[in-house]
Amino acid sequence: MARQTKRIKKNIETTQKMEEEMLQDSAPRTTHKPWENLVLVAVICMTLFLLASSWEIMTNLNRGMYSTLAAALLLMYFQRRNEDKFTPKQLQWIGRATFAFIAISLVLFASAVYFEHFAG
Repeated sequence: MARQTKRIKKNIETTQKMEEEMLQDSAPRTTHKPWENLVLVAVICMTLFLLASSWEIMTNLNRGMYSTLAAALLLMYFQRRNEDKFTPKQLQWIGRATFAFIAISLVLFASAVYFEHFAG
C-alpha cells in the first residue's frame, strides 16, 4: 500500500511540474519595436482622417470598408499595447477579431471595385 501511495504522489508531482513548464513555454511574449507602433499609429491616423474628411462623398460600401479597416487597426494597436494584461486565450480572440475585420474590409473593397468599375 505504501509503495502505491509513493507512486501516485510521484506521478502527481511530475504531472504538475510538466503542466507548469507547459504554461511557461506556451505564452512567449513578443516585444515590438517602437517604430512598428509608430507606423501603426500613423496608418490609423491617416485612415481616420480619410474617413472623416471624405465621409460625404463616399458610398456606403466605402464607408463600411474604411470603418472596418479602422476597427481592425485599432484592435491591432490595442492588442500590441496591452499584451501583458491579457491571457493567451484572450489575445487569441482579439487576433481573430482583427482578422475578421480585415477580411470584411477586403470583401467590401472587392465589392466596391466591382460595383464601381464592372457593374455598369
